[in-house]
Amino acid sequence: MNAPSHSIQRRSFWNARSFGAIAFVVVIGAVLSAAFGPGVIGLDPAPADDGSMVLEAPRLHVRVVQAQSIEGPELFHRYRGDVIARRDSSLAMRRGGRLQDVAVHEGDLVKRGDVLARIDVADLHAAAASADAEIAAAEAALEEATAGPRYQTIRAAEARVQQFEAQWTAAKNRFERQRSLRSRGAGTQQEYDDAKFATDALAANQMSAKAELDELKEGTRQEQIAAARARLQLAKAARQRVEVDLSDSQIVAPFDGVIASRLFDEGSIIGPNQPVLRILESPPVHATFGVPADVSDFLKLNDRLRVSVGEAGPDESQPARVIRMQPQINPVTRTRVIEVELEADDTVAAAESIGWIGKTSTLWVPWAKTRTQQDDWIAHNDGVDRVPIWVPTSALVRGVRGLWSVYVAEPSLDSDLGADSANTTLDGNDTNVVAISRRDVKVIRTAGQMSLVSGSVAGTEAIVVEGTQRVGPGVRAVAVWESEASSLSSQETAAR
Repeated sequence: MNAPSHSIQRRSFWNARSFGAIAFVVVIGAVLSAAFGPGVIGLDPAPADDGSMVLEAPRLHVRVVQAQSIEGPELFHRYRGDVIARRDSSLAMRRGGRLQDVAVHEGDLVKRGDVLARIDVADLHAAAASADAEIAAAEAALEEATAGPRYQTIRAAEARVQQFEAQWTAAKNRFERQRSLRSRGAGTQQEYDDAKFATDALAANQMSAKAELDELKEGTRQEQIAAARARLQLAKAARQRVEVDLSDSQIVAPFDGVIASRLFDEGSIIGPNQPVLRILESPPVHATFGVPADVSDFLKLNDRLRVSVGEAGPDESQPARVIRMQPQINPVTRTRVIEVELEADDTVAAAESIGWIGKTSTLWVPWAKTRTQQDDWIAHNDGVDRVPIWVPTSALVRGVRGLWSVYVAEPSLDSDLGADSANTTLDGNDTNVVAISRRDVKVIRTAGQMSLVSGSVAGTEAIVVEGTQRVGPGVRAVAVWESEASSLSSQETAAR
């Protein structure tokens, strides 16, 4: 009697469990059907009274956006470089000696022409005094030569001529008497000879005095004046050489700037051309960068870029202008050196920008400004000219063989939700019944939550950006626009 009763209880228990499982499956199916539509659980559309199938409105919603209306992030090519001064000079004196004065220290701002340091020049002051005396003597000699002989000098020369004439006349008379006596046999031969020699000597002196008088009357010769002028110029050149030595005995600021280093103090003995100070030119400062050849081809002089100092990002960068580009490519690094001038804004003080010198810097070249060979190859290596577009990275769907795809929402032509919905595109409607299709794309680059892709996606097509995990190719859904569709022409789309 006990065995049949146990069997009945066991069958009742299993029947209860079976009914519970069936009820659970039905409830889950109802929930899924309510959420995603009857197609999710494989339920066919209910037949109509006339025997035809009635397509119910899909309950699955996806968010879509027009491809060409997606704003991509602002991307940059970044290149590291160094901040340098526009001019960086080591200052020295051509003469050696004992440092007498060093007027500046590190960090002092100086103006062009300021005297920064000098050595002892006592010996040069003595040389300058001697040169001044020589100049004075040469000037006096030149004035005397230019003025010619004085009147009194000419009168004295005339008197000497008259004196020699009188002496010659007397000597000639004595000679005539001696010759007369000698002809009569009186007088000696010696007396005759002495009288003749005295007459000839006085005649020569008379001629010399007359020549000197004529020279004085004619004035100073031009050659003598030129010689006196040359001696004056020589004296002045010696004085100028002293001035050059005095100038070479001090350091003068060659431009406005700041003292970077002071190498010696007063009293130090320095040699010729030995650096004493180092000066950096005042802002604007410069920066140099090595840029790849394919990027530098898109840059030209006076292009406006952004440069950040240190580890700052593009948001904290300063405007810069390309002022110099190296003509040749470095054969080792395959880069071209460019130099930019930082145009510090009003918020950056001059002292702060000077403090940038020597720091590393980053050049931010907008990605939209350049199109590298690698980007071209990725976008067009299949021979088809396609305009890359930005899409949210979440909109990418993994395709076959490691490729990527995006879902495109196309109008569903088999929908009878309205007579107009089947004959219109997605443009201009807030919500639409769409059919999902897959488009293969190539990922060119990613930037955070956005990716740049190239593929067979037209700019006017709607891309599914939210809900990709709930749909697949051929699935019908309701498209909800992220933003209004664009009405750009094909030419404007290609330009964008």
